[in-house]
Amino acid sequence: MNAAAAEHAVIHRPKAARRSPKAAVRQALKLDADLGIEQTAALREQLAACIDDVEPVVFAAGDVQRLHTASLQLLLMFCRSRQAAGRATVWRDPSTSLQAAAKVLGLASLLQVDPS
Repeated sequence: MNAAAAEHAVIHRPKAARRSPKAAVRQALKLDADLGIEQTAALREQLAACIDDVEPVVFAAGDVQRLHTASLQLLLMFCRSRQAAGRATVWRDPSTSLQAAAKVLGLASLLQVDPS
């Protein structure tokens, strides 16, 4: 399995569970303040629910205070998978904690959470 297929398999839900491309535009996806390792399964489920949305997925990320590398990896795979499919992902007011963690790990530009 190549890297792109592996990323797809980690986040994507089974075809039977996918919503139709004409599904209504969802509200912004509010990320919890705590995205620690204990929260990665819940985050994965949140992301899987909207990975195939045709409309842009908007992350409301202003409350994020604590996050684990595993959460950042899930977010990165989600964003990369959507980008590869030609779909947009937008960050609304990413917290300073999120921006700092992404910057330290060299992911800020890949996630597009650069403060500049």
